[in-house]
Amino acid sequence: MSTPDDAPEELVRPPDPRRAFRGPASACLVLEAIAVPLVLPVMNYVEGGITAAKLVLVVVLTVGMIVGCVVILRPWGLPFAVGLQVVMLLGWVLSPSLGVLGLIFCLVWGLMLWMRREVIRRQEAWFAPQ
Repeated sequence: MSTPDDAPEELVRPPDPRRAFRGPASACLVLEAIAVPLVLPVMNYVEGGITAAKLVLVVVLTVGMIVGCVVILRPWGLPFAVGLQVVMLLGWVLSPSLGVLGLIFCLVWGLMLWMRREVIRRQEAWFAPQ
């Protein structure tokens, strides 16, 4: 069995934090796909009912986040996922409870993107030619 230490130098690829980010991003989208429909009872009891526009927004966001779990592998997957966060945050216009959830997840995504950028910066500094 071959180990990475046995591989020729040109075949060993340094770890890619951009690829490693896909797992946490997908996990966050799955959590959002679970949490977004749970805002419906809050809308019903706190906001005085569910309108057709609120229901459509929740369904579109939920389906979008499920799709986002798959397309996060694509080069345009990260902008798609961030776009979903912006749409959810803008959902504040229709539903303050959805907006609060959007604010929470925007903060989570902001932290994840900051950590991703920091890992990329440190890796580039580490692997930079001396």
